[in-house]
Amino acid sequence: MKLEKRYDADRIRERVAELAEALDRAFREKPPVLISVLKGSSFFLADLARKMTLPVSCEFISVQRAEGSDEILQMDFSTGFPVVGQPVLLLKDVVYSGIVESYLMESLKVGGADSVGLVAIIDKPAERRTEVSADYSLFSTEGGIFVGYGMEHRGNFAHLPYIAEIVGEQ
Repeated sequence: MKLEKRYDADRIRERVAELAEALDRAFREKPPVLISVLKGSSFFLADLARKMTLPVSCEFISVQRAEGSDEILQMDFSTGFPVVGQPVLLLKDVVYSGIVESYLMESLKVGGADSVGLVAIIDKPAERRTEVSADYSLFSTEGGIFVGYGMEHRGNFAHLPYIAEIVGEQ
């Protein structure tokens, strides 16, 4: 297995700062609740929250899926956080099919969220199987398996300070 660096740490920091500025402008009237879908977007949540000037709330959702499938087996909220009347931004590492994201976004809307937006580290719109779209993303690409910056593959590589694509593996 070979890793090919796609986005270095400086480029990631630059994009997070740009996104933080855009979110500060978009949500200046009512700061959002940032919800990280664990584990892949946890580094992203920390960096984004620190760059934003608004007093955002940070929460986490753990989603267990059937291996090799979009079927959700279990969804756990780390705390019983309120979303009623709040704008929510769901942070995801990679948005592929959109099935899991669509389910989570609908669940948050049913829970009373004022609005629910989707924010991705990597958006892969060509792989969508639903009508969901990322409202914001750091990077958009087609294909590939990505690691680093909190994203792991088979339990490895999350610690990398950059984002790499795994090449030579199916």
